Amino acid sequence: GTKAIRTARLRANHFNLSFNPESIIMHYDVDVKPEHPAKNGRPVKISKSELSAIRNKLFSDDPSKFPLLSTAYDGEKNIFSAVPLPTGSFKVEIPEEEGTRFSSYIFTIKLAKELQLRKLKEYLSGQLLDIPRNILQSMDLVMKENPARRMIAVGRNFYPTESDPNDDLGYGVAAFRGFQHSLKLTSQGPTLCLDYSVLAFHKRMLVTEFLQEQIRGFTLNNFKRFRREVEDVLKGLKVTVTHRKTKQTYVIMGLTDKNAGEITFDAVDIDGQSPPRKVRLPDYFRDKYREIQYKNIPCLDLGKNGKRNDTPMEFCVLVEGQRYPKEYLGKEAAIMLKNISLPSPRDRQNMISNMVRSNDGPSGGGIIQNFGFEVNQNMTPVTGRVIVPPELKLGASDGKVIKVTVDGEK
Repeated sequence: GTKAIRTARLRANHFNLSFNPESIIMHYDVDVKPEHPAKNGRPVKISKSELSAIRNKLFSDDPSKFPLLSTAYDGEKNIFSAVPLPTGSFKVEIPEEEGTRFSSYIFTIKLAKELQLRKLKEYLSGQLLDIPRNILQSMDLVMKENPARRMIAVGRNFYPTESDPNDDLGYGVAAFRGFQHSLKLTSQGPTLCLDYSVLAFHKRMLVTEFLQEQIRGFTLNNFKRFRREVEDVLKGLKVTVTHRKTKQTYVIMGLTDKNAGEITFDAVDIDGQSPPRKVRLPDYFRDKYREIQYKNIPCLDLGKNGKRNDTPMEFCVLVEGQRYPKEYLGKEAAIMLKNISLPSPRDRQNMISNMVRSNDGPSGGGIIQNFGFEVNQNMTPVTGRVIVPPELKLGASDGKVIKVTVDGEK
């Protein structure tokens, strides 16, 4: 395996990253709690999406003190900043359309450590023996900040919010071309390693349109015939609503027993001055939002924790970023997804390079530049070797050893 027939010029999906050794990354600890504790006294677990919304609101309220483009947030307990941030506790009021569980939070931030990038330079030059892992972790998070804000995160991978029209797999599903990336230390210094990734997702679309694509022969006029299939394909999917301004998402629990035009509910007077009264769902939507067009089909049951939330299907949109199991794809769609996932080397190189240069990618948005980082937009050239085909020794049935040379063309 040491004899080479010839060498080959290759390009690795590594992009060299330069940094300013004089820079300092400020590491802050973050703690977020509702302003008013829960009635049961138990601690409240706040989701990553809520924490991001709270952070964004605080920073947008006072951008001169909290510059969003100079910070990276892990969505939990850590913020890394290229500039000093105010410390202390801050009240953050969240508008209703953000969909958080509480309207006001206390955001506490305190300085944990100053990370001096000169230590990374000292390690690379051999002056420092231990790898400065906390610096590398902070730099890695900074590299992920821009795609985390602009793209759909699935594990360590990022995917665009919209697919290429040519990547439609049918049945309300499409292939989304994304990437995964990480920061690695090489002999040339820190390097951004980015690779191509493809997943099948439900497309963001109206639920009524999705049903027409997903279920063969489906029509709203003959809904009763397809009710069981509709419930099977929709149950568990996440939707948002269009009749009011909100970013909140809901999980489809099923379908209502009655059609939209037949549903009634008890309207409670918030002030308590009038007794509850029966209200027809169509009247409620017409008076408060807009007319329901399809009254002869069920609503989606979006209720949670025992609370009713019957929402007309026409006002519900599938949320982006919901994976579609590839084993559910038809034969043609599965082949198409496989072909998209395995492009030719030249196409793969072009797509990876475009992702690095993209405004949604790790070096887009101006964030890493604020930290003093710069990514070389070209892949790293390396020299490969084509080695001599190996000679295999095979045992024959009579005990003799046969030498076989592998065909180099195969």
